[in-house]
Amino acid sequence: MAFHINFSSDIIKSDNKVQYIPCYIATNGTANVSKYFEPYVKTDANENVLRASFRGRPLVGDKLELPKQYSGIVMQEQKQPLTESTERTAHVTHAFKSIVYWNWAKQPSKNDAFISMLDWIDIAEVLHTSD
Repeated sequence: MAFHINFSSDIIKSDNKVQYIPCYIATNGTANVSKYFEPYVKTDANENVLRASFRGRPLVGDKLELPKQYSGIVMQEQKQPLTESTERTAHVTHAFKSIVYWNWAKQPSKNDAFISMLDWIDIAEVLHTSD
């Protein structure tokens, strides 16, 4: 099975805001995050911790920067395959250099699987550059 990725270099050069909230929302549409979420995010002055709420539940967040030579991408598949052997095509819709990672009511830490996966980038580089 082949998997094709279509993208425009203009998208890769752009930098979008990405939020990772630990919940499932049953929709595939867009959300007006800049109007209904971002204005209510507060920053603790001495901790650089972000605080917000979603549907009445407290969120605590941290802005994570990707390594300089990397970009994150968001891909969208227009048509779901009918079988596993069907060729697939995804389109890159957004690119980003940082992501705001949110936890429910506790500060994000290296113990979170999402944050610790960023360490694997450094580990993979060491493994692949060593002689």
